[in-house]
Amino acid sequence: MTDSCAIYLRCHPRDAWEMDAHRRALEDHARKLGLHRPAVYLDNGVPSRGPAPRRTDLAHAVRAGRYRVVLIPGPWVFSLDASTAHRIAGTLAAGGCEIVELPSRR
Repeated sequence: MTDSCAIYLRCHPRDAWEMDAHRRALEDHARKLGLHRPAVYLDNGVPSRGPAPRRTDLAHAVRAGRYRVVLIPGPWVFSLDASTAHRIAGTLAAGGCEIVELPSRR
């Protein structure tokens, strides 16, 4: 059975807890949306201006049809530059998935 959703997280500098709070919040959000338990793709310690190996792996999986939803805490996980983040999200969406951001607490 293929997974229906994935989580993408990136943190720089390296996060010893591997963004646990964001991961748990996204897993809870997936559950509320009725999605399967998400696979987690984490680029830990990877700056936004360099290669992101796990994001590349995720993009390949999306294009292969493995995921229909990618959950993120916000576009900053793709890049701190808003236009770059938007372009990366668009590339993933063009591969066949919906990008779903964690709702704000407001």
